[in-house]
Amino acid sequence: MYRLIEDETQREILTAADIHGFFVEPSTAESESVIVIGSSLNPGKLPLSFEDVEFQVRDVQGKEIGAYYVGHVEVLGAKESGAIQDRVDLTVSLDGYALPYPYAGEIWRAWTYGPPAEPGLWKSLPAEAHESWLHVVQKAWFRSGRQAMLYGDADTYEIAGADLANIHSFYCALGEAVNGPGGYLGSNPSALADCLFNSRGKHKKLFRLAWRDFDVSRRNIDEEELDWALEVMRDYGVDIE
Repeated sequence: MYRLIEDETQREILTAADIHGFFVEPSTAESESVIVIGSSLNPGKLPLSFEDVEFQVRDVQGKEIGAYYVGHVEVLGAKESGAIQDRVDLTVSLDGYALPYPYAGEIWRAWTYGPPAEPGLWKSLPAEAHESWLHVVQKAWFRSGRQAMLYGDADTYEIAGADLANIHSFYCALGEAVNGPGGYLGSNPSALADCLFNSRGKHKKLFRLAWRDFDVSRRNIDEEELDWALEVMRDYGVDIE
């Protein structure tokens, strides 16, 4: 599932089945150590350091679907893996590098079998996981070579306000509505503006957004965050109903 490489040379350092401590709770300022599960690298002398390192997420076919540049990695410990035969579990330091998306590892694991084939899978996750889903969507979208823009060509798209528990839910729903399951159309007002701006050349008029149960969204989403998103869409000519 994971592969560590030297970013400049693309030389493989190791492959691993999983990684613990990389995606953490937002309250965690940094991660003192990360456990790499089922590593193909079995270091002899420790500590062992690597520079200019990129973490890649790979699907079951070995195709890269996401990546994180982490820079310096130091291997501090190694022991026989309890999860995978003939592999080791490594304790590594990433100099405090950690990402505040605690559900991202679980979501990436599901995506290794393919991106979402049907809409609404993010709704089955708890509301606090919607930011992590959006993070994975954004990473996978750009790693696949797609751009920050609208790919659909419909005149009207619809989102269900009753499904939106926070502003991250909104961006999950909007991206999926206009660009299909796992689709992306921004993760904040600035990114949304970029997507709409880039879509102008392809579409003389953008689209109409039918926002059902908007009153529920208004209750659930932070007022300022919601107003920013609405302002951006209206500024770029999205007709909101």
